[in-house]
Amino acid sequence: MQIKVRHKFLRDGKRRTVYLDFYENGRRRLEYLGLYLTGNRIQDKDTLRLAENIAAKRRLEFVNDRHGFVMMAKQQADFVAYCRRLGESRQAANTRLGWQNAINRLEAFTGGPVPVSQVNYSFLHGFKDYLLKAVSPNSALVYLARIKTACHQAVKDGIFSKNPAADVSIKKRETRRQYLILEELQRLADAPCSNDQAKQAFLFSAFTGLRYSDVHALTWQKVKCLNGSFVLEFSQIKTGEVETLPVSEQAAAILRKQVNAEASSRIVQEVVSDAVFKLGAQQSIDKAIRQWVKGTGINKNISFHCARHTFATLGLTCGVDLYTMSKLLGHRDIASTQIYAKIIDKKKLEAVAMLPTLQAPMQD
Repeated sequence: MQIKVRHKFLRDGKRRTVYLDFYENGRRRLEYLGLYLTGNRIQDKDTLRLAENIAAKRRLEFVNDRHGFVMMAKQQADFVAYCRRLGESRQAANTRLGWQNAINRLEAFTGGPVPVSQVNYSFLHGFKDYLLKAVSPNSALVYLARIKTACHQAVKDGIFSKNPAADVSIKKRETRRQYLILEELQRLADAPCSNDQAKQAFLFSAFTGLRYSDVHALTWQKVKCLNGSFVLEFSQIKTGEVETLPVSEQAAAILRKQVNAEASSRIVQEVVSDAVFKLGAQQSIDKAIRQWVKGTGINKNISFHCARHTFATLGLTCGVDLYTMSKLLGHRDIASTQIYAKIIDKKKLEAVAMLPTLQAPMQD
């Protein structure tokens, strides 16, 4: 059996997908790893190292399978540890954190290690019931989805003969998405924040719709100037999709301010950084944003992600059509964008309800 790491260009001609090439007895099969080479030398080196580690794991599994030891070893393996390794292999920091939270819940449910042989429908249904009692339904859905992904991968790895989580699910419930109206956004822009970079990044997201992960990863190489206007060329951290996003004048003004701040930082502190915004962990950024919002008297539970909701809501309110907004947000499915259309419809109904009513004419 020969197992080699290979890569090839995608249709966009910019990224290369990384995969394993298995060849034995004249037969070939491919395993796509969900990893991509983007042209960033340092990141691509780490990606290829991860792919080689996976290839080494597959070679070891093949040898074990041949000698008949693998099934016993796999059945006694710790499922919690297996999930943890999967979570740690994710490239995006926010994704790794999401996995960590789900695994912490799984560990709280199991009380420690649990053999793969004990992970069946009853076990996972019990975990589902535990989540629904411990957290909100939508949080439970997210945590369960991580563990279901691990089960799906375990089938591919030959640990399960079939997916024990296939019939275990939680129905998603609609939640109220917090957003800011234009007046509130202006109030925030005028107010000081203890973390100015958090403020600038939040406002930039409110004028571009970018997620925190994409704002955090935004570098000056991804900012292009065409005919006097800024354009962002980047790959979404969450989906991996390549995007070309025109920048509004409000967002462009923030970029110009960041250019000046970067130049000042280099002169005074001799700090050379490629990042457009100097941001820490999302939890600390959200904390600074909540304090900033509270200081302006806005009585809403606002996190960084609410800037994206604000962008979508303001855009649709101003007449941007649903399809265009879907593209601006980088949604794969327009159904994700329709959630914001429901918010707009609700705002219209509220506005109509606030209109003064006419008194009925007096009868003679």
